[in-house]
Amino acid sequence: AEVEAEWEEKRAELVVVILRGRYKNMYELLRDSIEESLYLQIVRNQILVDVQGGDILFQIFTCKVLQAAPEHEAPFLEFIQRLCKQCQGDQPCTLPIKAGCGGFGIRNFLTLFLSIELSKALQDERAAEERGDSSRAAGARQRVRLLTAQLEESNPILTAISDAMAEEGAMMEAAAAAADEEKRREARAAAAAAGERKRTLTESLQQLSDRYAQLTSLPTPVLPEV
Repeated sequence: AEVEAEWEEKRAELVVVILRGRYKNMYELLRDSIEESLYLQIVRNQILVDVQGGDILFQIFTCKVLQAAPEHEAPFLEFIQRLCKQCQGDQPCTLPIKAGCGGFGIRNFLTLFLSIELSKALQDERAAEERGDSSRAAGARQRVRLLTAQLEESNPILTAISDAMAEEGAMMEAAAAAADEEKRREARAAAAAAGERKRTLTESLQQLSDRYAQLTSLPTPVLPEV
């Protein structure tokens, strides 16, 4: 009876934790910055999400278009919506997020490339297993493992790059709005430090991509200038 009472007391809280666990990566990015109804829309419509500071970037892609045959490569369309936080700094913000700006999306740039290659590797694995080609199936499984590891290893670096970009932009805005020269110099110095950290992290990410490209025999994605 005591256990049942405790279960009833904690039930709602446990349900929330379990439901959030299904979309752990997205919740770690967005936390409570959007309403639950928007979370559900994102999941139901399979929308990719990225953040930079308090700004949010939504991305979704169509199926292939102008495709002559199912096995042929073909272009697709990408739709982007940028949402911008209206408050600055780390203080609690009660203003709603508005449309019109947002993060650059470097996290999604690399994640999309790796996800496409991961999907191809999974398809190769299934096709090889259906043909009974154990050697090719084993090779495809190894690619799946390496691409998954690259995604996991890249994510904290991408997060740090995004944070550095947000800090650099915020400090540049602070410098432009500074009331005196001393504060302006301090903000410019902070912006320069964040910019240097961003460049160092970008180099680290490129080195990581080069290393995994050698292991997977895939082309190295050329990361955008940030």
